Amino acid sequence: MGKKNHYLFMFAAILFLNGVMAQNKTVSGTVTDDSGTPLPGVNVVEKGTKNGTSTDFDGNYSIEVAGNTSTLVYTSIGFLSRTITVGSPSTLNVAMTEDAEQLGEVVLTALGIKRQKKSIGYAVQEIKAADIILAAPVDISQGLQGKVAGLNINTSNGLSNASSRVVIRGNNSLFGNNQPLIVIDGAIVDNNELAQGNLGTNQDSYRDWGNYLSYLDMSTVEDVSILKGPNAAALYGARGANGVILITSKKGSKREGLGIEYGLTSNFTDVYRFTDIQNEFGGGFRAALFTANPQLPKTADGQSFVPSLYGPTYGGSTGINSSHGLVPGGFNTWDLFSWFGAGSSWGPRLDGTPALWWDGETRPYSPQPNNREYMYRQGMENTHNLSFSSASDLGTIRIGLNSTKGDAVVENTNHRSTSYSLGSHINISKVFSADINANYNQSSRLNAPEIGNNNSWSKFTIYGMSREYRGLEKGLYFGEDDYDGYRVDFGGAYPHAEYSKDLFWHVYENNSRLWRDEFISTLKLNAEITPWLNAFVRTSADLIGTRFEVTHNTTNINGLNGGRFEKTISKDKTFNTDVMATLHKDNFLTDGFNASVTIGYNEYETNSAGVKGVNSSPFRVPNIYSLSNYTDTNRPADLSTETRNDIQSYSYFGLMDLSYNNYLFLQLTGRQDTNSTLPKNNNTTFYPSLNAAFSFTDAFDLGNFSEVLTYGSLRTAWGKSANAAPPYLLDAVFDTSSFGGQATISRPNSIPPNNLTFQTSESKEIGLALGFFNNKINLDFTYYDILSENQIMSSAVALSSGAERVVFNSGSLSNKGIEFIVNANIFRTQDFSWDISLNGAKNTNKIISLAEGVEEQQIATVFGSLGAFMKASPGENYGTIYGTDFELDDQGRKQVTNILNKDGSGEVIGTQYVVSSDVQEIGNAAPKLTGGLGNVFRYKNFRMSALMDFKYGGDIYSIDHAVSMGSGLSPETADARNGGGLPYTYPDGTTDNVGMIMEGYNVDDGRANDRVIHPAYYYGITYAGWSHFNRPRSLSVFENSWVKLRELSISYAIPKEVLKKSNVFQNLTLSVMGRNLFYVYSSLPDRLNPEAINGTGNGQGLQWSAFPSMRTIGFSIKAGF
Repeated sequence: MGKKNHYLFMFAAILFLNGVMAQNKTVSGTVTDDSGTPLPGVNVVEKGTKNGTSTDFDGNYSIEVAGNTSTLVYTSIGFLSRTITVGSPSTLNVAMTEDAEQLGEVVLTALGIKRQKKSIGYAVQEIKAADIILAAPVDISQGLQGKVAGLNINTSNGLSNASSRVVIRGNNSLFGNNQPLIVIDGAIVDNNELAQGNLGTNQDSYRDWGNYLSYLDMSTVEDVSILKGPNAAALYGARGANGVILITSKKGSKREGLGIEYGLTSNFTDVYRFTDIQNEFGGGFRAALFTANPQLPKTADGQSFVPSLYGPTYGGSTGINSSHGLVPGGFNTWDLFSWFGAGSSWGPRLDGTPALWWDGETRPYSPQPNNREYMYRQGMENTHNLSFSSASDLGTIRIGLNSTKGDAVVENTNHRSTSYSLGSHINISKVFSADINANYNQSSRLNAPEIGNNNSWSKFTIYGMSREYRGLEKGLYFGEDDYDGYRVDFGGAYPHAEYSKDLFWHVYENNSRLWRDEFISTLKLNAEITPWLNAFVRTSADLIGTRFEVTHNTTNINGLNGGRFEKTISKDKTFNTDVMATLHKDNFLTDGFNASVTIGYNEYETNSAGVKGVNSSPFRVPNIYSLSNYTDTNRPADLSTETRNDIQSYSYFGLMDLSYNNYLFLQLTGRQDTNSTLPKNNNTTFYPSLNAAFSFTDAFDLGNFSEVLTYGSLRTAWGKSANAAPPYLLDAVFDTSSFGGQATISRPNSIPPNNLTFQTSESKEIGLALGFFNNKINLDFTYYDILSENQIMSSAVALSSGAERVVFNSGSLSNKGIEFIVNANIFRTQDFSWDISLNGAKNTNKIISLAEGVEEQQIATVFGSLGAFMKASPGENYGTIYGTDFELDDQGRKQVTNILNKDGSGEVIGTQYVVSSDVQEIGNAAPKLTGGLGNVFRYKNFRMSALMDFKYGGDIYSIDHAVSMGSGLSPETADARNGGGLPYTYPDGTTDNVGMIMEGYNVDDGRANDRVIHPAYYYGITYAGWSHFNRPRSLSVFENSWVKLRELSISYAIPKEVLKKSNVFQNLTLSVMGRNLFYVYSSLPDRLNPEAINGTGNGQGLQWSAFPSMRTIGFSIKAGF
């Protein structure tokens, strides 16, 4: 269906439904509080119907009703409801009185059950969609950043559709998934990443295609409830151990006018914050160690030229300025300094000397301070949404269309998405009603950016770009007349050729494409059987089809060699059904004692299947991408794979709610799960929970003190939950493959577990909620303690067992922490108001034990055992970073050893630090405090909102920093080279004030080290980012504290009296907004990106080649017709 047909369909449906649900009188007005201040968001409903609307930012509303005898009901959180008969006037202005029982508000809890907030014994936080989308976030998870206490959200990059890691109250699983369950209108959705690479376990490489939250159409969302921890999520059983995010979709309401709403949001993203670098010295390395006056090499006729990285240089000569080869003392660079990339900038001073470039042109050898910006473009994203909403006695309906097109900051990268949505409530009869929600999303992506040690922009700007780099070769691959359609060969004559030719070719000619179709739907049938008995049946389906293709262009002109074609097709299906019945009785046994009992049944099933084929060149037919276009008859069988996963569970659950005089509340719950991924003798478990709340300001008469303490409530909760095992761990399954055209089978590498069971979590929490001065200041505090046991883990076994690993239950870890929320109305008049919200959380995540005889388990690594890594060890906090460090003497001092000439003469050519042979704890990634501070200002029709979020404590190991230092890119490495060092004599007898002394004591004689060395020895050896040597990795571990202006938005609502003159608009709001604007504070050096974490797995303290900081500026138009 083309775009034109989409809109024709929408228009026809709007005309039809608007005619069916038309009303015959319009009532409008303004709703204020007792002081005359306009109230936004007040619900206005025609009594006895589903016809309703809500006030805008200025408190204005308009609603069509049946006639003069209609009655309107006005409700808003924190205010007493008002009921008014319409009568003959067409204007009704209403003043509302604050309700002392502010926390009488109703919130959504587990299984979609609505409860009074003051009756709940555990922490629940609800965020309205309007607060989530204020600054037009790229997805709903980023819209929640800084707004929910205890909710930590990390994104692997700043691009649209990137995956987000969402964790509530710390990690409950040592090695498994720690993200919460996502429930949308009762449908269970899979929020796993669509990723390539070893996501979250190996930080070397990563390509991110997003997850469910990054594809969700935010225009359909009504509100989001965060159920924190096992207490709140006990009724979800094995799937709710990490908490639950409940998303409620819009189902429509009566709107003034035609009921049509249109919105346009345009966002522009720029890379604005790169790491600090020096711009005084150019590419190269070796020459800097031989002489105080390193020069560019010269051709036979004396012309300076830019040298190559390896051996050959311009014109076929050889120069000593290349990064690899022999250095003083007879060593090769690999022997001392590890691997140097083309970004190594220990070369000659960038003094403007005319030099030949690889293309034969003469240009100044001068700094290029903006060459990193050259690698990026301005990203742009446009989102259009169109919806129709209406209501009548028959029910409510909303249909919507959303279209998004975006181009990322990385070249040749884009995404497209179109969503169709339906939300409706249907009154079938006095007894029966139905709720329907459906959303169909079509999306595609071209070239999700790569992060880490692959052909990524981010890696090249750190590793492959010396300070004179000009990016001249970019035009050879696209947009130029001399582009021949095949790979350019630089012949090794250019310092950056090895990296840039791969990079540009990879970005423009090696394409990866993703097509994703998802249909998610929920049907709920409600029955109000009697005033004291109700029931419902709810069933949902989430159907996803994904197609992924990789097409690598051939690298030779005949189109046969160097190409690749890969195709993956997968289908995922998730079905969830709930049946529930509730019996309720007020004044049960005695006055003021109310009771209700709910029983229910749940079935859950998820199936996924995929097939993948790969065809690498040589191709049989030039430049034809097909799995059958091959010359080697053995290849298709060798490179084809098939996957399948199936999980089923069924559950019985029940809950009992008791209350006394509306101030004392108790809830008991229980759920029994049976799961297919566990052995039959261990596949059933029971989760009980209880929670209680006591509203002491309702229970006791506080007299005049009630004017100070308006509301007070204590709450407490205890509960158990669990995680089930992944599928197919129980039996030994042989792997099938082929070799030499013959089918093969191989043994599994894991021993099936014996008596595997559920991983369990037990949670306790206590909380206090207080409201002061008629709820102008509201405080909420929570303390929680979660113990997770029977971890599902694996460990290495002797190869004599016939396998490599064994899976079992063992180990435990705990989470203990506090959360606080402060909301305050600082100032309020009729024309102006100022509201502040503050939230914060501190969590301590500790590993109590592993298995008997198991001292450690690796969680994540970067560059294997020679880099830094994260592991779990008993007694340590989760998130601990390990690596080699300085070997200290018995007095705790650093030790230094001499580097001797390889000729045996005993000549000392440099020094290096002595490094520990064993890894040590060098940091911990867990933050000490996280939170957000929001301010909302309203002046007449203007509204400004600002949000800052913060993170205090927690460490990061940055290879970007280590490589920058070792490669001579960091500003610090230029200080000594600019004459700020000690006198140093070069092998050729020249001298310069560039020398440094390594702080420490000589390991041979115990004396303080006084050996003066060249700064390349200090930085190049000590900070080598990766190598075959151990380095003191602790030098690149830093505290990662920051404060960021996350959101800023300014909106203006055109006054109603102005719009009425147009006879077109019912409402019109114009907004400008910004996201990720700047860091107010960062503890990291050299402007490293504090949020640049690779992947969304459990290894959140390791960073390598992530994107620089990005900011987004945009505008939006929202109109009602």
